[in-house]
Amino acid sequence: MLYLAWDIDGTLLLTNRAGYAALTDAIRDYLRLREPYQFKGTLAGRTDSGIIKEIITDVRGRCTSGWAAGLMLTYEMRLKQRLREHKGHLMANVEPTLRHCKEHHPEIGLTLMTGNTTEGARDKVTEYGIAPYFDFRHGGYGDLAEDRGDVARILYTRLYNDGLIQSPDEIILIGDTPRDVQCAAAIGSRCIIVLDGSEFRREDFTGATAPWRLLDKLPDDPESFCRLVTEPVPAKGK
Repeated sequence: MLYLAWDIDGTLLLTNRAGYAALTDAIRDYLRLREPYQFKGTLAGRTDSGIIKEIITDVRGRCTSGWAAGLMLTYEMRLKQRLREHKGHLMANVEPTLRHCKEHHPEIGLTLMTGNTTEGARDKVTEYGIAPYFDFRHGGYGDLAEDRGDVARILYTRLYNDGLIQSPDEIILIGDTPRDVQCAAAIGSRCIIVLDGSEFRREDFTGATAPWRLLDKLPDDPESFCRLVTEPVPAKGK
């Protein structure tokens, strides 16, 4: 069986910065900061657990598991509210592509491979109406490990241990950042980058961050996308 493991933010949807607002709220409320927290660089492609550890260490000088859990739970609570307030949208052709895969290609499984927490991921795809398409049990989420490569390894292990796949070739990661490419490389899988929701440019995906396929957006014809992902994998060395 082939599994498509989808990133969420910038790939499936854009929340109009609901996640950023929720995290800002959580930092203020849980860490009791008087001034807005200044993030260090982009959050794109990172895991929530890694981001939270970095923030707490920056503010308090160290990070305990209890503090990390407290900030994460506060963030997840704030996220539910912010998702309702911020009016984001699905990326082009996402829902028709997922529906077509589900209805016409039983040999293709759909799951998530994301830096979001398990709860945050479920809340986001639920808010935008695409939750029924995904196998949540076998996904990889950003509260399972700080390193995104380790999250990919967890996803692979879940699929392999339940007998759903036999090889990394049966997983395609779909994302929008160079970290998604690195994630796929960590488990020897292929990666498709979709640019229309990305903050990165085509020229950012070269060398070690060159994906298997680079798309400006998901195709208008869902079947053409299914043909792309199910094309035979060339034998290694060919």
